[in-house]
Amino acid sequence: MGEIESGQNIHVFLLSATAVLVCVLLHFIYKIIFRNKNQAVEERERENNSGTLTDEPPCEAVAETRVGGKSKKRPAWKGKTDFSHPWLMKNLKGHPGTVLLMDFSANGKFMAATCDETVASVDPAGAAARRRKPRDQRRPPSAPTTPSTPQRLSTEQLAQALRSHFLSPKRMWTLGYPLEIEPNSTKAVVYINPPPRPRPMTTWDVNAPEFVPGSQGDSGRGSLGSTPRSDSDEEADAVEHLCVRCDKMFRMTRDGEYVKEETCLYHWGRVSSDSRYACCKSMLGSRGCSVARSHVWSGTRPGMNGPLEGYVRARSPRGGVYAIDTEMCYTTAGLELASIAVIAADGRLVYRSLVKPSSPVVDHNTRFSGIRPRDLARATKTLRDVQNDILGFVGTDTILIGHALENDLRALKLLHSAVVDTCALYPHARGFPMRRSLRALSEELLGRTVQRGSNGHSPLEDARAAMDLVLLKVQQEQANRVHSISYQLPILQPYDPLVSSA
Repeated sequence: MGEIESGQNIHVFLLSATAVLVCVLLHFIYKIIFRNKNQAVEERERENNSGTLTDEPPCEAVAETRVGGKSKKRPAWKGKTDFSHPWLMKNLKGHPGTVLLMDFSANGKFMAATCDETVASVDPAGAAARRRKPRDQRRPPSAPTTPSTPQRLSTEQLAQALRSHFLSPKRMWTLGYPLEIEPNSTKAVVYINPPPRPRPMTTWDVNAPEFVPGSQGDSGRGSLGSTPRSDSDEEADAVEHLCVRCDKMFRMTRDGEYVKEETCLYHWGRVSSDSRYACCKSMLGSRGCSVARSHVWSGTRPGMNGPLEGYVRARSPRGGVYAIDTEMCYTTAGLELASIAVIAADGRLVYRSLVKPSSPVVDHNTRFSGIRPRDLARATKTLRDVQNDILGFVGTDTILIGHALENDLRALKLLHSAVVDTCALYPHARGFPMRRSLRALSEELLGRTVQRGSNGHSPLEDARAAMDLVLLKVQQEQANRVHSISYQLPILQPYDPLVSSA
């Protein structure tokens, strides 16, 4: 038994030794084969890079010291390698210089590359700007405009520059300026264009009975007869007016009393381009958002108005250039003057006063006029007093400036021909009868905010805005004139032998 066990042990030992020997031989053969392949690859790379490599002394291996104390030698850079493959260029285009080495991580998720930084330097701001280029193509937010005041001109220079901007009598008639009926008279006529906003159309009943004179309670005078007195003499003498806020008809007696008390439901905001009211953003034609105690009217009707009495005009020349703005309130007689401000060409205040209306006040129109009941309670001057004060410095040759100046002259009951209107200087893109508001012009051209407060408009602020708009227009024309003269080509004269020989 002992001999058998010893023989088995010898066989096991021999098998183990044979296996180890076979493994050693296989490993030796593997190293010889792959060493030849690596040498062939290195020789091929050395031949490819022989044209680009520079003659440099061989560098020794650099020892890298680890934290644990062990040192590991890593081979130095063999030299610059140019990668010209398009795949490499597309994936490595963020490198500023020539790519020297590229390698992947063990898991294949990351790639590392080195490049020659001596060729170009990376601009982080420029790279970030290039990455944000599509986003930067969007329209940048507009910076707030700083308020500007045009350069002041002398009165003579401004008057000379504005003579070409005077409104012609035909244009004044179209815009609704008051014009005198005959020379040296106190009566005037005013033509009011129909409003651009749509009015409710009258519906006709095709099944209505035929009208026969003398029937159905007719007076027997036919269609040309006077209106029959149905209820009382007071109602028969009533006059119909159109409410300027809600576009409804209402009736008043000739003494200024309402025949029927009705509340006015209206929108105080203008209609924007998207057919919405600026006050409540409701659609056009919706129910009003504001309520007033009664209807009001402007004192004029579409078409011919006149003859109107109480108008005055200057009789002698006085010179000067002034900007005028007025604020009005609603009375039983329509719109009447409540406040006025006049400034000179240099911006100084010339005249300002509160005016007591001659008719009972129906609505102070505080939202737009800024006039409150306590203001009119301390007003002492009447319209006649203000007219006398205005004619003290306004002559026949005085230039009056304003925005929609026809309303101011109608409120003042002043006849004047030398007028400059900013509505005509800066017309609306869609043409007449559309007009640009003074607030929009001031914000766009002057960078100034007017008529924004809840306290109403200020006549002094509006007058200065109108004067600055006119000054800005004059300065632009002067600059364009100088520019055109500097770039004007010389006029060629015909050849004259006598002049050329001389």
